[in-house]
Amino acid sequence: MTTTLQPRPEDNNNDSGAGPFTFFPGKPRWTRPDRVLTYAVSPTATADHLPPSAVRAALRSAFARWADVIPMRFVEAERYDAADIKVGFYLYTDGRCDGCACIDSDDDDDEGDCEGVLAHSSMPEKSGQIHLHAAHRWTVNLAADTAPLAVDLESVAAHEIGHVLGLDHSSSRSSMMYPFISCRERKVRLTTDDVHGIQELYGANPHFSFGAYFKQDILSRIQQMKKEKKKKTRGSSFWQLDE
Repeated sequence: MTTTLQPRPEDNNNDSGAGPFTFFPGKPRWTRPDRVLTYAVSPTATADHLPPSAVRAALRSAFARWADVIPMRFVEAERYDAADIKVGFYLYTDGRCDGCACIDSDDDDDEGDCEGVLAHSSMPEKSGQIHLHAAHRWTVNLAADTAPLAVDLESVAAHEIGHVLGLDHSSSRSSMMYPFISCRERKVRLTTDDVHGIQELYGANPHFSFGAYFKQDILSRIQQMKKEKKKKTRGSSFWQLDE
């Protein structure tokens, strides 16, 4: 399953926070008795400007985002060909395989270098593939890489891992599984939409707590509500003149 590049609607600047999250037909998922999935980065299909150690670190962090909320472990395999999930950088034009999902760039740029498909991946148990488009300017550090068309590797990898685990796209713009991302955008934190979706497939990590995981988000929302309430109170106050 693939998507095509579409610009964000100009009148849709706010995210309601409502998904809904979606699944692939039949709700496929990995069924490992030990709840362990292995992954590996291709030793040959690489990004020339990124050292392998940096790529592996970004992938390790991306997998950890999902492991925090579900009872699954992701272990880097010693051998690429033996891994459940294989990750690599490939040049392609229409390189989309049956059953794959992809995340697209959200930039409508005349240069075109950051338009179109950034990556595609397979569904659970199908083949365990994540293909990152090698033509893009991948980065593991947006602060250090000032290229205007840089694409954050961990953000896209985390999205594709969501697909490999069984999540299709979400209509929530803040969701990890939203199908568009902009150049120089970093999106690595799961939202309630992502968590509800993935936990419907795999259950919750026994150490996971919604209250603890989203504590900062809840506090920020409460603070924002207080500010809005103050503004409304000030706006409704008035002076009454004595006759």
